Amino acid sequence: MIWTAAQDTLLAAPPVRRLAAAPAGLAETVELTEAHLDSATHTVADFERALDGLVRQAHRDRHALAAALSPALGHRYAEEEIEAHRLAGIDVVVATLLWRVPGYSLGPAYVRRHRGHEECAQGGLELVVAARVREVGYGLLSGHRPPFLLAAPTWETGSLEAAELVGRLAEYGQLGIRPGPVDFAQALLRVRRDDPAAASAAEAAARLGTSEGDRLAAWLGPDGEPGVALRRVVAPDPGVHRAWSRTGAAAAQVTYVSGERPALVAEFPDPFHWMGRPHEGFTHCYHWHGGHAVRAAVLPEERETQAAWLLPGVTLAATAGDHGSAWMLPHLARLGGPAGPALHAAVAAGLGGRYPESRQPAVEALLALAARGDLDAPLLGRELAAMTALGTVKPNRLAEAARSVAASGACAILWAVLAEVLPALLPSVRGAGEVLAVAAECVERCGAAGPVPAEVAAAAARPGSSRVVTEARRLTAGLAGHPGRRA
Repeated sequence: MIWTAAQDTLLAAPPVRRLAAAPAGLAETVELTEAHLDSATHTVADFERALDGLVRQAHRDRHALAAALSPALGHRYAEEEIEAHRLAGIDVVVATLLWRVPGYSLGPAYVRRHRGHEECAQGGLELVVAARVREVGYGLLSGHRPPFLLAAPTWETGSLEAAELVGRLAEYGQLGIRPGPVDFAQALLRVRRDDPAAASAAEAAARLGTSEGDRLAAWLGPDGEPGVALRRVVAPDPGVHRAWSRTGAAAAQVTYVSGERPALVAEFPDPFHWMGRPHEGFTHCYHWHGGHAVRAAVLPEERETQAAWLLPGVTLAATAGDHGSAWMLPHLARLGGPAGPALHAAVAAGLGGRYPESRQPAVEALLALAARGDLDAPLLGRELAAMTALGTVKPNRLAEAARSVAASGACAILWAVLAEVLPALLPSVRGAGEVLAVAAECVERCGAAGPVPAEVAAAAARPGSSRVVTEARRLTAGLAGHPGRRA
């Protein structure tokens, strides 16, 4: 159905800022690295600038860099020898520069998942981060010290402009340097494929006459297309996922399986292969709870894929009373790539969170998508309708989340969402009256006018003065252009 309404006045979406260049000087690099490692929250900007800065300084003078790092950060590594798998992130590079990491533990053969987390997408993303820093560390010991990293992002989300990557590959070629396999693979995953300049960048990459240039050109074409996520409704098996043994968690629910990507399996290093195979996400894992944006920056142009992996964890916040993974939703909303069904499903599940602090990130994600013009309100409504029918989303919780959205001024958008939900709640689902009340308020505030959904009209025509009947009449009057009148 189509309704007319006044356009919502939304707060502008927070801008995605361009990343500042890596520190130019030795002292600045050490200072940034120390601040990053001491911080409780690891931002993409600090992680990437510190990592690229260390690489650049090591290329200029490895020994001077080690001498500067030792008094500032040497206290972090009490043991004389620490295997790489016991360190995380930039600690791997710093400890290697200080000769505390044995070379064998940095080799590609030692980059593997921890047992028990083979199904966890966040563990897989962490594996890619580990492979990157260990490749840098291995190069420090073997003498392969590039002048800069190919995968250093352009934007704070982790995205990389294709033209910048072409320029870096050209400079590598002039210097006779072969790219690190992991660094180049990560750079490909970060390239903005939907940039209008991507086509000319692909042509420039092909003209480089190198295998990496050819791969970049192909990646900007069909090779880089993300797989299409497959929607399923599944009844979890408590024998497979211990998380499903929690009260209320064993009901059937919506999931999305990420699609196949043959190029990732055939042409990328081992730590990336799992991303090329269908993957449904995993709930019983600590990664989603304590993770950070650095992992999401592995695939900054594929928020749809990441949402498919995130969905089971978000659903737990609605079905099991677990705070789950909804905190990631606003960050995913700011990433690049299509905002498709999986992302809308994750937002829908988040709106049904048991606790207000679980629902608020979904509200923020909805508003961010709307401000960016990426929200498909009817699609979100259909996912909410499906989840209310399954029992994943409770109407009273949805009503609370909807009130938060309405308070922001997004009434026309919210009505377009709720119009798809109401048929699934009427005539008598518990909590339908609360959702009807929010819908009626939105219609009155935004002046929406148009046809009355059949289920709402039927509820309004019923005798009595129950909340469902009262609010259905109010909504009917609002859509007819008579706000405040009872039909």
